[in-house]
Amino acid sequence: MEQTTRAIHMGFPSLEDSHAAAIAMTSAYDFTSAQEASDRFNGVAEGNIYSRFTNPSVEHFEQKLASLEHADAAVAFASGMAAYLALAITFLKQGDHVLLASGIFGTTTHLFRQYFGQFGITATCVDLDDPHAWQEAIQLNTRMILVESPTNPLLKVADLAGLSRLAKHHDALLVVDNTLLSPVNQRPLAHGADLVLHSTGKFIDGQGRTVGGVIAGRKAMIQPLKGYLRSSGTCMNAFTAWVLSHGLDTLKARMTLHEQNARTVAAWLREQPCVQQVFATFSEDHPQAAVIARQQCGHSPVLSFVVDGGQDAAWRCIDALQLVSRCTNIGDTKSMVTHPASTTHCRYSPEEKAQYGICDGLVRICVGLEASEDIIADLQQALAASQKKQSPQQPQQSSAKGQLNQEVAWQS
Repeated sequence: MEQTTRAIHMGFPSLEDSHAAAIAMTSAYDFTSAQEASDRFNGVAEGNIYSRFTNPSVEHFEQKLASLEHADAAVAFASGMAAYLALAITFLKQGDHVLLASGIFGTTTHLFRQYFGQFGITATCVDLDDPHAWQEAIQLNTRMILVESPTNPLLKVADLAGLSRLAKHHDALLVVDNTLLSPVNQRPLAHGADLVLHSTGKFIDGQGRTVGGVIAGRKAMIQPLKGYLRSSGTCMNAFTAWVLSHGLDTLKARMTLHEQNARTVAAWLREQPCVQQVFATFSEDHPQAAVIARQQCGHSPVLSFVVDGGQDAAWRCIDALQLVSRCTNIGDTKSMVTHPASTTHCRYSPEEKAQYGICDGLVRICVGLEASEDIIADLQQALAASQKKQSPQQPQQSSAKGQLNQEVAWQS
């Protein structure tokens, strides 16, 4: 046999005894016969067909996530927004109406109001924590209620059981974005949600390495989404799924430390004279404290606080940070901060920002896994800088980062 032919057909090593899961990096699969290929393509027999819609690594992640959410099944997508796109195309049609929780991620709102609006789907934003507003806003053609609970960045919480009753009464689907809490701290399906969604590049990954989305629920609800995935190609790749599967292994341990740090940081923030208000789901004076106690089994490390001085002060605070990263993601080992009004929620009009509480002085921080005293030390000097009226200078490398870099250089 010729050299090239031998190399191509050498075969693969067996990985049955591998301690870690292998990555199914393949685009397609071999069939034992033409009959088997036909049976798989026509749904007569189970088995892999093409990695656009069936891949062992992706299925492994889907099964693990479904197990954590106490769901029958799950389907993974290339991004969280791809998951939202799948929801709309699969379950909505021209003339349908959607209720969106006010103040949710601006791109989600823009997707439904702008792009789906071009195809005759209308959307209304409703105050998440006002049950009467939901009752008044729902219409005869409402087919989906979509909420983040808690919301980002003001940490408002929905009464999921109440919304579930409302949705079922009007033959609508209740979809809950559970990204900020993860399956460790909340399981929406147990409170009446039809589907639960995650942006997987947040806490499920845990280190900001990937982009992905996943939807979990009853098998009857997931199958149509998988049918859409087969035609759309908005699939998660095998490597991302492999990373996320391993991320799930440490999810509970990470969320526990995240919350512990967040409680310490929030308590310190409340004592600062230039901080007007702190938003956190574990705050004793949270307006939905009773609901939180009923449906959450833990809390999000995402906090928001309002600093004196509006946007100028908020930006000075953010620019002065030396350890905390200026980054719009959440769920990383590193603490990250952003200014919602000018970034994640910039698509909202000034009137909507005012209505939803996205004020110019609002700063959002996702508390990471660093030592809480180091996070607080950085916030302390940044808040002091926020109250200075002169133009801020370019931030210099912090002593903490400088020391860390020196240690790494010395070790190398």
